[in-house]
Amino acid sequence: MAMKHRSYAFGIVLAAVAAIAVVVGAFLYLKKEPAHPSIDEATYAEIQTVTASSPQLAPAASRIRIPILAYHIVRPSYPSDSAAVRALALTPETFDAELAHLHSAGYHVIGFRDLEAYFASSTPLPSQPVILSFDDGWGDQYEYAFPILRKYGDTATFFVFTNAIDHGKFLTWTDLRTMLAAGMTVGDHSRSHPFLARITATSTLWGEIDGSKKLLEQELGTPVTEFAYPFGQYDPAIISLVKQAGFKSARGDYWDGGEVGRNRLYTLPALNAPTTTEAFDRMFP
Repeated sequence: MAMKHRSYAFGIVLAAVAAIAVVVGAFLYLKKEPAHPSIDEATYAEIQTVTASSPQLAPAASRIRIPILAYHIVRPSYPSDSAAVRALALTPETFDAELAHLHSAGYHVIGFRDLEAYFASSTPLPSQPVILSFDDGWGDQYEYAFPILRKYGDTATFFVFTNAIDHGKFLTWTDLRTMLAAGMTVGDHSRSHPFLARITATSTLWGEIDGSKKLLEQELGTPVTEFAYPFGQYDPAIISLVKQAGFKSARGDYWDGGEVGRNRLYTLPALNAPTTTEAFDRMFP
């Protein structure tokens, strides 16, 4: 119980730092060069090396260990990039090298729906599974990351908040439809990317969660069943609304080792992807 309290407190500190990074990042992005108004900076020194030893994960195991990577920025670096942006940004060359390493080291990229099926119907997973996801819906993800994913035959889930679609430097509806047709998954990241836990009106929360889901499904013509909490923050009331809206799983942003069970499908842990190949190779030996 003490460890849970310490983890929760650490998450609150990270969220506070994130709020500052969001304001600075968004200003820089919209003003000049692409910066990222994103979440916390990862503390990779504290991340344990993730390994998987079984040739195939037995179906219906009560708990499994699976790394869920959250990417944000994949594009060339700029001299004007802030420290907050550099903590989350990968060059296309680095992203390419990371996917190449996963393949050569025997890891297998799966989707959130594969994880859901594993617990729902005992569908086996491959050995050393890993999930790739992208947050916020920046247009750079389509321009740089999407072609590299296709190069390696990998899939990823792109979590977008709907108010940003077709605006500024964000993904367009055409981008999303193109990626869906190529086998990618589009997930929901709320309507306006707020701190959900600070919203007191249930109707407003429902609009952020269910309203964005309905819009995505209407525009894309496909079920949207995965949700990512903005800033990784949630509470029991938010989780309940996410379930009521019909989502099958939901991802946070706080890494705690990657062990998940059926009871954690709506509080899935994730880690920000390392921005250097050296750090990535250590994480995935």
